[in-house]
Amino acid sequence: MSIIRQEEEPPAGNDKVCIGIALDGEDIRVAARAEGREIAQGSFPASPVGTAALLCYLADWQAPLRLAVATAGAAALGLALAVGAPHGREVFLVSTQTVHAASDLARYAERAI
Repeated sequence: MSIIRQEEEPPAGNDKVCIGIALDGEDIRVAARAEGREIAQGSFPASPVGTAALLCYLADWQAPLRLAVATAGAAALGLALAVGAPHGREVFLVSTQTVHAASDLARYAERAI
C-alpha cells in the first residue's frame, strides 16, 4: 500500500476531489485530482486488506468526492459499490474500453456531469 505523491495542501472549502480507481492485476491503482491538477496517486493490493486501506484513504479526505471506477468485471463493480457507500459521494462507472488508467479516470470524474 502506497501513496506515491500527495500535495501538502488539500483543496480548500467545498472543492470536490476527483478520484480515479482502476483494478490493475494485483493492484488497485488510485489517482486524485482537485482544482484541475493531480494531487495524489498510489496503489493498494487488490485484496480485502487493500480494499479496507483504500476505504480508509477515501474517508480521510475532508472534501466531497467524485469517483470514477473502471468496470472490468464483478470485482470492479463490487469495489465501486464499496467506495460509493458513504453519503455524498458521486460514483461513475466507466467502461474500460473508454479509459482504464487511474489518472484518466480521475480526469473523467472531473468532467462528468
